[in-house]
Amino acid sequence: MKYPGKHVLPRGGRQTYERTPTMKMLKLMALVGLTTAAIPCLKAGQDVSKSVDPKQLEVSTQDAKQIEANDTLKKPAWLTELSVTLKETYDSNVYGSNTNRPGYAPVSNMSSWLTSVTPKLAFDFAQLLDYGKDEEKNVETFALSYAPEVVRYYDAPSENYEAHRIGTQIKGKVDSFSYNLDNSFVFIDGSKDSPHYGAATSAYGTAIARERRDQFQERGKLILRNDWENWFIRGVGTVLYYDLNSTRENPNVAGNAGWVNWVDRYDFNAGADVGYKITKDLAATLGYRRGHQYQEGFSWAASRNDNDYDRIVAGFEGKPFTWMKVELQAGPSFHHYDSNLMAPGHDSEITQTYIDGNVAFEVTSKDTITLRAKQWQWVSSTGTSSYEDKTYEFLYKHKWLKQLTSTIGVMVQDSHYNAPMVRDDWYFTYSAGLKYDLNEWVSFFADYSFSQGKNGVEDNGYTGREFDRQLVTLGVKGQF
Repeated sequence: MKYPGKHVLPRGGRQTYERTPTMKMLKLMALVGLTTAAIPCLKAGQDVSKSVDPKQLEVSTQDAKQIEANDTLKKPAWLTELSVTLKETYDSNVYGSNTNRPGYAPVSNMSSWLTSVTPKLAFDFAQLLDYGKDEEKNVETFALSYAPEVVRYYDAPSENYEAHRIGTQIKGKVDSFSYNLDNSFVFIDGSKDSPHYGAATSAYGTAIARERRDQFQERGKLILRNDWENWFIRGVGTVLYYDLNSTRENPNVAGNAGWVNWVDRYDFNAGADVGYKITKDLAATLGYRRGHQYQEGFSWAASRNDNDYDRIVAGFEGKPFTWMKVELQAGPSFHHYDSNLMAPGHDSEITQTYIDGNVAFEVTSKDTITLRAKQWQWVSSTGTSSYEDKTYEFLYKHKWLKQLTSTIGVMVQDSHYNAPMVRDDWYFTYSAGLKYDLNEWVSFFADYSFSQGKNGVEDNGYTGREFDRQLVTLGVKGQF
């Protein structure tokens, strides 16, 4: 009797296997499977022996539950960023000063290493909306991000802080009407006390310490726009708000010498632009803004610099060439100060040139140059004057490899104070950076900057307004 799958000893004692229906069926199924896998390759005119990767055959043998679990690890479209950044930085001048005040803790050229850790979580809820194939996306972006940062100084623990940064963007379109809201908010949980500086300080030196103090800042911009074939009109509103929670101390009282009193201040404006489309990628604009600036005062100093202003701006935006992108608005800004609040000797009417521009050049597929300029009339953070704030930037970026990118930059800043102040502070920064993307999840970077604070007023004896500062940063970023 013959049993399926069993072997028999025929005559001659030679061992053989009986061909059974079960064995035939298994071979037939294997042949059908290999033929099915080969058909797409044959259709494409490929050699089957070269197109079938053994690793692909191994994947098909995985358990179905394991394959489903792997798929769930993919980042969903609505989760735009999930990352953690770790930085180690050496700061050669934590307080931005080169002089000390006798009898108080030193601040001149105080150096320290610091560690910062920044996780970030970002969403775009617009990705959850279900639009039809030909349906217009009324909500293109509904983004929210949160990036808390923890900073610790090894040799200057008074400067430790935590920053909570929240970003929001809502953008969309309904027929010819479009809207865009951008807002960034940061709450800094830091020291409320000021260092005791020397007889004179640089505006940029005290600003370095100011940005670590207990406060919140908000920057927002709303644009409402309607387009026609050759023209468009848009309403624009912006806000810049500083709420400083640092302690105020009367510097004329014993024990408060060198104390810096940072004040609340804000700038709000609203207006409209009319734009003419020179080409489909380039437009010329003409607009008007009405704004107000507020500066907190002190009980021991009655003067402050609240003002209303009217601003006329003209500019260009878009791409005049395929390799160039420009966003530029400039014009006169007429500021009207409250004569009951301003200091004696301060002009009640000040006109300054307003510039806000950004130009990017794509020199080659691997080289880009960006130029940035901002010039405007503002109120100081120490509540004693108003000034013309100027910032000019140059940045060159080169991609050496797909994973390796370098940058070099120059930034020039100037705070030119209005009378009765006789003061002109400059700040020059030269920087270089290198970034290497190990893969899509891990990046390494290194940055270096050298800054110089300069006194623009000759022979006024305020040597404390000049200082040098170096920053060296090594970091790693991991993202999902």
